[in-house]
Amino acid sequence: MKHSEAISRVIELSGNSSLSFPDKANQLEAALSDCSIEDILEHLDYAGVIPECFEHDSTEEKLYAKYCDALLARALTELGLRAEMIAEHSGAADVRANADTYQLVGDAKAFRLSRTAKNQKDFKVGALNEWREGADYACLVAPFYQYPSTNSQIYSQAIQYNVTLLSYTHIVFMLRSQQVNQHSLMELWQIGQNLRTGQGISQRASSYWSAILRVVLKITGKLGADWESAVEAANVPLREQAREQIRYWEEEKKRLQALDQKSAVKQLIKALKIDTKIQVVRRTAGM
Repeated sequence: MKHSEAISRVIELSGNSSLSFPDKANQLEAALSDCSIEDILEHLDYAGVIPECFEHDSTEEKLYAKYCDALLARALTELGLRAEMIAEHSGAADVRANADTYQLVGDAKAFRLSRTAKNQKDFKVGALNEWREGADYACLVAPFYQYPSTNSQIYSQAIQYNVTLLSYTHIVFMLRSQQVNQHSLMELWQIGQNLRTGQGISQRASSYWSAILRVVLKITGKLGADWESAVEAANVPLREQAREQIRYWEEEKKRLQALDQKSAVKQLIKALKIDTKIQVVRRTAGM
């Protein structure tokens, strides 16, 4: 499965009523297992962006999130761990990985490009810590540009709970270096506890990402200039995806502008979920 086929595959599986959700997720993981490392790198370059055409809380949106989890599991495997996505998710980590001397849990995040507020609750750092189930380390991966850029509780929580925050760009950077292994990664998984005993618990984004970069450059044997080039390269697929999502909304504007009044009102009622809210009120009041 090429990265360009991922969205259509998610849509196809979402519409297959004969499969359970875990079965659909497992099929995505199987499709990624057949990919070459170059294919995986391309998937990672475009990962973490929920298409605007997916309705909120829809099967497509949830299945796309599992696709990102499966992608993280495959990436961790390429980095030298034995990793798998957990298809049946309920109060547990989405990815589990084993090394020779430690265990790791992980979570891959995906967001819409139209997302505005960067709420620390969206990252669930504390929850991931609680979902370790005996694992030594934990990591959370999201698009770099979706992390808060100044001060945020997610950084103090990451340090407090020793949950390593990474971006898909960091993962690609480490994979391309071909220098990283399960043992060298330990320093990255210990970044929180090392910061806690060094600079203390801080909410500053700049200090956290500087610490992450120091370790990433150390274990990859690369230079700061190499990282800057990688970040710039990551902007190319991002801008491509942005253009696609803008085109989607421009087409939606045209479609809505062409509606007659009755159809427009019907669309508005649906968008505001008025009937659903009425049902909730009735159910709450026992009516």
